[in-house]
Amino acid sequence: MLREAIDERSPAVVRGFRHRGHHHVSRIESFSDAVFGFSLTLLVVSLQVPQSFAELMRTMEAFPGFALSFAMLAYIWFLQYRFFRRYGMEDPTTIWLNMYLLFVVVFFTYPLKFMARMTFSHATTLNSSDVLPLYGIYDSGYAAVFFIFAMLYGRALRKRNALELTPLETFDTKVSIWRSVFQIGVAGISLGTVAVLSSTGAYTSAAYAGGLAYPVCITFGMAAFRSISGPKRRAHERAAATR
Repeated sequence: MLREAIDERSPAVVRGFRHRGHHHVSRIESFSDAVFGFSLTLLVVSLQVPQSFAELMRTMEAFPGFALSFAMLAYIWFLQYRFFRRYGMEDPTTIWLNMYLLFVVVFFTYPLKFMARMTFSHATTLNSSDVLPLYGIYDSGYAAVFFIFAMLYGRALRKRNALELTPLETFDTKVSIWRSVFQIGVAGISLGTVAVLSSTGAYTSAAYAGGLAYPVCITFGMAAFRSISGPKRRAHERAAATR
């Protein structure tokens, strides 16, 4: 299993954060891996073996979109993996939140696949009137994923005494909450941009601007997060080193 292979090569403490779930892979994590694997299968289930070179080339047009979709699902998987490695929580509330996350991931797969194919190939068609509803579905799914992550990290923060989180670990948990909230805001910016441009009839511009909102906002936002939280985190690291 991928988690076990990673755990065998990973230290118990990463950047000052003790991995409380380092020693075993729980049943909920195993189930999560199965759901993520199913979601990845949904990305390629419609692809058939090409019967000619022309069909092969048409199929290859879809691979950039598949790569983007794969990267997005892999990123969500990594965030979920890191959460359970860090906190090792298996209480009922955490399990149900994780179930909601998996449900949203499966739901999110199809709009993610459609958006990726629309961006990189001509295999999908989109009417002008469909732009805003499409982004409404995609942005809602994206926001829901990170809303659940914010809830998970909030749960960990509330249990910080039981988990015996250090000041550095508590700080990292708070930063993870705010990063999740920021990602929800990015989805809101994307949808708002599409709504404004669509109201003026600029549907093509709305479609491109809504997609570009993600890399632009995330690039500048994460840079701002590092510049703000970096010095505070280093201060916590120095304080931990003197104990």
